[in-house]
Amino acid sequence: MAQKPTSLGSLVVGSWVGWSSPATYLMNTNQTNLEVIDYGMMIAMYDLGNMVSPIPCGYLLANIGRRWTIRMIGPMNMIAWIAIIVWPSKLSVLYMARVFAGLSKGMTMSSIPMYVGEIAEVKLRGAVLSLFPIMLCVGMLGIQTIGQMLNYTQLNILGLCFSATFTILFFPMPESPYYLMQKNKRDQAERSLKTIRAKDDVTDEMELIEETVTKQMQSKTTYKELFQNKANRRAFIITAGASMFQRLSGISPFIHFTSITLPSTNCWMNPLTAVVLFTVSKYIGTLSHMALVDWMGRKPLMLVSHATMAVLTAVYGISLYALANGPEDHPLAWCPVVVLWLYGLAYSVGAGSLTYTLIGEMFAANVKTKAAPLCVMCLAGSSFLLDGIYTKISRAFGVYTNYYMYAVFNLVWAVVAGFVMIETKGKTFLEIEQILGTT
Repeated sequence: MAQKPTSLGSLVVGSWVGWSSPATYLMNTNQTNLEVIDYGMMIAMYDLGNMVSPIPCGYLLANIGRRWTIRMIGPMNMIAWIAIIVWPSKLSVLYMARVFAGLSKGMTMSSIPMYVGEIAEVKLRGAVLSLFPIMLCVGMLGIQTIGQMLNYTQLNILGLCFSATFTILFFPMPESPYYLMQKNKRDQAERSLKTIRAKDDVTDEMELIEETVTKQMQSKTTYKELFQNKANRRAFIITAGASMFQRLSGISPFIHFTSITLPSTNCWMNPLTAVVLFTVSKYIGTLSHMALVDWMGRKPLMLVSHATMAVLTAVYGISLYALANGPEDHPLAWCPVVVLWLYGLAYSVGAGSLTYTLIGEMFAANVKTKAAPLCVMCLAGSSFLLDGIYTKISRAFGVYTNYYMYAVFNLVWAVVAGFVMIETKGKTFLEIEQILGTT
């Protein structure tokens, strides 16, 4: 399948996201030469870079193409990994490396769902776009599992290997036929589509691509067009909302801080093991999503996912409060670990996977390179906010307070999404645009 090398880009992102769990554990147990005072800010540096790059990435996607933009991602990650391997004891280098890796994450989130959405067949688009979060989980799981057996330098070398693998495997990938058609390169677009489909007769699909691009490119490619046009504006509200509340659901703190949040004295499982199994539950949820998204539909999965997470985050906060204020052999010691796994399942079967699907399929060709980066910025900004304030809220009001806040956020989007989302299952880009403009 042509999309497989592309999906490895999210594996690289997953390696950086998953890195925080074993790395913070090593730092917290004095197994590195780094003295980190605010783990939240260290984690948030990745999100800071993620917020900065989407707009420039949109310019690159529109002017040099999807393929060359994505080709830049692997080397950027390699530079970041090499920096913290060469200077493992310099906190300033770690911060800058995470910002630089965050820049590549913003490019990954803006470009790969768009590219995959354009090269995937309509009937398989939802399932194929689900490969993005699946490979993100694989990257997280790989570095969290193997990372338990490694020291800090070896952990970073492992991340470098992931990035190098993606760099090599993606290089031969063809350009998006939609992009080539936008640039009036029909012959190149047809050759690209034949390569992607591995067949010589692509006449019908080429006619659909040509019709779609011709109609959607009639309007100007501007931010004004994004917000003034009814269909574009509604697509942005839905996708930006899903992106923002995906992060406000609490997923970033669950990933980054669980290894140092779960009490090690009265918890029946090693926190690092619990985190690995949490990632496994996310992987199972994403596989389930792949089977359900083109059968059950996008909207029902989104509503069920956020409503379930609202309940689970509230229970998680209550259980952390009970453990913090109870005896060492508290009967609820099992609760936060089990709820953690259930949360991972609920997140990935809906919200965690659907955001990338929406980014890949909701926007018209003329505004896609403007809208997708803005949605990624909403996602990154929400992560930066939650990661940055996690430690501060924990010290001021107790760690459990964070999770009560996430419960409220999940409930809000479960209600709002019920009113604003549309169903895009099995729809072509033209059909989606028509629904957005008429309902």
